[in-house]
Amino acid sequence: MDITVRAFAIEWLTRFKRFEIGSKTLEGYWNCLNNHILPNLGDDRIAEVTTTRLQAFLYGLQADRNLSQRSITMIRSTLIQIFDHALGMRLVEANPVRSTKIPKQRKRPEETEMKAIPITLREQVLRATADEPVMRPIIIVLMFTGMRIGELLALQWRHVDYESKSIAIEQAVVQELTISKDGKTTHRETMLGLTKTTASHRTIRVADVVIDALREWQLHLCLRKKHPESISPESIIFCNTRTFELRTYSGFRASYRHFLERHDLDDFGINLHRYRHTHATILLELGVNPKIVQNLLGHSDISTTLGVYSHVVSEVYDGVAARLDTAFGDISKGSYKPNLGSGQVEKLVDLLEKSIQAEPSVNLLQKPGEHVENACT
Repeated sequence: MDITVRAFAIEWLTRFKRFEIGSKTLEGYWNCLNNHILPNLGDDRIAEVTTTRLQAFLYGLQADRNLSQRSITMIRSTLIQIFDHALGMRLVEANPVRSTKIPKQRKRPEETEMKAIPITLREQVLRATADEPVMRPIIIVLMFTGMRIGELLALQWRHVDYESKSIAIEQAVVQELTISKDGKTTHRETMLGLTKTTASHRTIRVADVVIDALREWQLHLCLRKKHPESISPESIIFCNTRTFELRTYSGFRASYRHFLERHDLDDFGINLHRYRHTHATILLELGVNPKIVQNLLGHSDISTTLGVYSHVVSEVYDGVAARLDTAFGDISKGSYKPNLGSGQVEKLVDLLEKSIQAEPSVNLLQKPGEHVENACT
């Protein structure tokens, strides 16, 4: 059969893969196809594509396009899925992509920079929130729970249990996209959706500082007499303060950027996801078991392990919350000292790296090391 890579890849994505993934992930696959795979390999016959041809293509992405290793890894992973499907359809005798290698390259400055916010900068950020009634509770929750930004924006007051000092993470803000037949995004709508994974659906014990910040924020909203409904159980906790509706990612990023600019913090690259890395790093600095850290962050790979020891998990989490309260006080006073050295923490962070990557992620099903995230651009 003389089917081309272009025809087969589009059929694979539109007739099969699209039903397994969300619209945001689908947009990433379309970007990967339209920007890289189809312009270079689209006219090749699928049955005639060789490992040599594909290896040259991957090296060209680095040499000619100067793409990052992460982008090249995603492109390769997408190709693996396409040719696995072709193999299942008996259009090829073997998957030629699996014998290719990712071109080695030196890490770029943006890839080698610390993902966690440095200790001294954490103090500056917390100090900057002192007179910021909107940003203070948001930043405290992000830094001291490790919540994903989509999870935080989707929180409702019914998810907070002040008595047990816990927060139920049951949903996330997602973007539902309308994508045309040729892969163009024609419409975006922000709404409440599922969490990133099954393990992300969790209840976490939180530090007193988080509970106090939420109480203060609830009081702040309560005093705005025009909108008492903003503190009802079904209301969004961190809603748009003008419309009292669900925040969009872009709108919140703009508000956060203005906060950084007001306090001369905009040159440090403190994006919102760095709070998640910072939370994981603080826990490791305090000597918390990495498996507990993974569970608190909502990762599926250790849920079974912790399930076996569920009878001790509650006590463990109480201890973690107490340590975080102490850390918050020390960071705020500038006297914070980690229990573990930076070298030890960096090694532990490396072990956790695959499970605390930036979101959104593409649901790739390939071998370890072939999972990547973010859309190809």
